[in-house]
Amino acid sequence: MDVAKYRERYEAQLAKAATSRKAAAAPLGEENLEEQVEDLLGTLHNRDEPVAERTAALEALAALDFLGPRFAPFRARYKEALRDVATDKPRELRERALELLAIDRDPHAQELLMQGLREPKDALVPEAKAIQLLGYDDHAEVVPLVREVYERATGAAREEALRVLATDPESEQLFTRLLKDKSEKRSVRQLSASGLQSLNPEAFEAAARRIVADEDDHNDIRATSLAALAHGREARETPLDPKLVETVEKVSESTRSRSIRSAARRFLQSAE
Repeated sequence: MDVAKYRERYEAQLAKAATSRKAAAAPLGEENLEEQVEDLLGTLHNRDEPVAERTAALEALAALDFLGPRFAPFRARYKEALRDVATDKPRELRERALELLAIDRDPHAQELLMQGLREPKDALVPEAKAIQLLGYDDHAEVVPLVREVYERATGAAREEALRVLATDPESEQLFTRLLKDKSEKRSVRQLSASGLQSLNPEAFEAAARRIVADEDDHNDIRATSLAALAHGREARETPLDPKLVETVEKVSESTRSRSIRSAARRFLQSAE
């Protein structure tokens, strides 16, 4: 999780949150912080309030959480409010509360999300969203469950599962098989390339070299593989293989794909 981007996202919500009639009394966090927090918590808890008002209160509290020590006296009640809203009826509130808790690696939220994956009838959020949120914390308990879910998942849930499994050494063979399978979706193969490169750079390089040289494979997959080869070599400072350079030079000369030529150019520049 990129904390800087997360902070930027919620600070950008300040103006929006302040339009709430409950949050508009004063700029958030500038004065009367205790009164503001009480007002916002009251709005968030009140199921008779419009969802838009409760959502604005939730966003405002999330922004105030970045005040650090100033917000510390209220943080326990804020987290309890999030746990309460995590099982609320409006889906948008459930998802936002669970997201905030998951980012904070809250055990209660993690258990709710895992229970939803074990028993889909109990799910509070869509399968793909649950996997994504669990991915904020790569604790070992999640991986076997996500591996199990992958076997039944389709679409976005399947791809989110692959992102989580990129930290799982037991998934190396899965990524190898998916990367080589030309009938797979391009997005799945690209995720598999990233996962395999993370788990076993040598195995990825062997597979990527074959893909780059295969003129019958998809150009975007060949370009992605070639770019990853260049990046991997730069990162690991591995000795240059003259045969690979020769292959890339031939591919660069014969291809009509701009993306492949661009990736080849980068690779060859890194070889100089």
